[in-house]
Order: sequence, then C-alpha cells, then structure tokens
Amino acid sequence: MDLGNDPPSTIDLSLVVNSWLSVGSLYLSSDTNTPQAITMAYTSGSHDRRGFDLAMQTSLGVIVLGILVLILYSWKIGLTVLMAGCISFITMEAISAPPENGPVNFIGWSRRQNTRKPVLVCLGDSLTHGNCSASITPEIPPKLCQALGMTPPKYNEIFSDPLWIVNCGQNGMTSRTILHERLSQALGCHPDYILLWIGTNDVRAVYKQSWSKEVVRINDLPLAPTLDGFERNLKGIVDFIRQSSPTVQIGICTLPPMGEDLKSKANAVVRKANDIIERVAGSDGEKTTLIPVFGRLEAILEKKRRSWNTPSVDWFFWISVVMNPLFHVIPFFSWCNWNSLSKPFSHAILNDGLHLNEHGRDEVVDLIVDWLLKKNIAKAIAVKS
Repeated sequence: MDLGNDPPSTIDLSLVVNSWLSVGSLYLSSDTNTPQAITMAYTSGSHDRRGFDLAMQTSLGVIVLGILVLILYSWKIGLTVLMAGCISFITMEAISAPPENGPVNFIGWSRRQNTRKPVLVCLGDSLTHGNCSASITPEIPPKLCQALGMTPPKYNEIFSDPLWIVNCGQNGMTSRTILHERLSQALGCHPDYILLWIGTNDVRAVYKQSWSKEVVRINDLPLAPTLDGFERNLKGIVDFIRQSSPTVQIGICTLPPMGEDLKSKANAVVRKANDIIERVAGSDGEKTTLIPVFGRLEAILEKKRRSWNTPSVDWFFWISVVMNPLFHVIPFFSWCNWNSLSKPFSHAILNDGLHLNEHGRDEVVDLIVDWLLKKNIAKAIAVKS
C-alpha cells in the first residue's frame, strides 16, 4: 500500500479478486438482503456500504448479463456490457471499501503491540473516509514527523509511529449517524485525540431537496436534516465524548466549501453550518479546538480567483461519475491523481466540487498538525514512549 504524498494509490489485483468474491457472495445472498440483516449491519457501529448496495447489486447483474450475451448472442456486445459492469463494480467496491486503518483493524492490531503511542481517531464522512476524496489520514504522521524533526514513518505501515491514526470515516454519514452509531466504537480505540469533521451531508440535505431524500434514505433517518438538528447532534457528540473521556482533546473542523464559487447559495448554507460548529467548539472549554478549514481554503480561492470559472456543486455527482472510475480503475499512470483529474474543471482545492484534491488535502493536514502541536503532541509521544 503506497501512502506517499502525491502518487495515486495502486490496486492489488489479488485483493480486488478476493473482494469481488466476498462482496459478490454477500450481495447475491438472500439472507443478507433481508430488512432485518440490513438494519443490523447499519446499526452495528461498524463500517458498511450503505448508499452503494443497490449500485453494487446492479453492477453484478450487468456482469452476469454481459457474460450471457457474450456466450449466447454477440461477443462484441457482451464484452462491452461485461466491461461496463466490471468497471462499475470495481469503482463502487473501491469507493465504499472500509479504510485499512479503520477501528476494527486497529483494535486487533493494537492488542498485539508491546508499546503504546498516542491515538488520534478521525470521525466523519467521505472527506475523512478518503476513497472519493484525497485521504487526510495517511499524510498526518509524515507531516507531524517533519514538524517534530523525527524520522519519517514507513509508507507501507497502516498504523505508523509516532501517532497511531484510526479512520472512522464513512461515505454519506450525517451528524445524527455519528451520534447514534459510531461513537462507542470510536471511543473503544482509547483515543488521546479525536478529530471531528462532519456536516457536509447535513448541509447537502438542507441545500437541495433531492439530495435531502438521498441522505435520508442512505442513513435511514426519521426526518430530513436541518441546521437546528445539526447543532443538537454536534453538541450531543461533543457531550458524549466529554462524558466518556474527559481528558481527550477534540478538534472540530469547519466544513470546506461546496463548490469553488464562494458566492453560491450552497456556500451560504455552509457558512451557516460553520457558525454552528464555531459555537459548539467554543462552548466546551480548552479541550475542544476549532480547526478553521473553511477559512484556510476560502483564502486560497480568493487569492487564486478561480471560483468564477468552476462548475456549480450541483454537478458534483456527474463529475464524480467520470472521475472515480478513472482514479480507481486505472491508477497505473502517474497523471491519474485528484489534482490532475480536477484540472479540466478548473478546481484549485476540490476534485468533483464536493471532495478534496491533493492540494486541498495538504492544507487541511497542515491545520491538523498545527492543532496537534499546540495540544502537546510532542509531550504525549514522549510519555507514551
């Protein structure tokens, strides 16, 4: 696994084949498609593939159809259908796959270690998950080592010194989902630091009715998200963490722009959500810190003045339909990274208009490292060592 700064991740073909078999058996099994089984999976606190279930089932159906057409009718048409199904399935599998440095892997791995290091748990949505956005979690240890003058970690290590990072992010999550499903497992990793970066899907639901229906469906919400609900949920998350782990340091990130037009209606909603985040972060005392992601990225966009020529965030889904297969299916070319793929759309910090490219990710990682340094990460490393 390559965790370098700019080169794109590569796919181990044996892992892909194994995941096809395991996921294929899951989605073709009648038992796991029962409402009871799905509900249990979605409320277990573990990573699941909500929002991608139907797409993956459909892709498997297209693959089977392509094979039948290839054998029984026309090899050209069948091969085309088969390739389309395979590309779709590989992309959905890659986007929805649990992060390797997720909590389940971490808990098992940490039990086998003879030493301990400080633990940072990252809670959030696709921006944290990092499969359709440039991933922040692999970049924090090397930048932290650089800031502390330490030997950089090996890039093939999933959990690397001097800071063990657990990725509890998942695509599509809302603040309510984090509050009701993910906190117990995250706290089970015994974190010293928690990074909370949630709210983009709440904002999507407030901004656009069709997105609201999607967010409600994916998260099985009783009601559509609202900004008032977002504030209650965010405060509930912080209160739960504080009651369960009084000494843990919490960093709450403001949300990044939705689209690079800073004057858009979508970003007006983002600013309202960020006002809420600032209030919640400011009400919890010294152990909760606001990490000003929006302000940093806003300054870059204003300086480069590229926001006028970029597509509206309303187009993000169709842009991602083009970008994600290119990134995940053909990652063998050096040009195939989020920065390169976002250039045709004149994006400076975002790839599809909603998620980060490597430029945007690096800015966020710098802010996170600054927060860790201010919260005595050097002392925590020395004590744990």
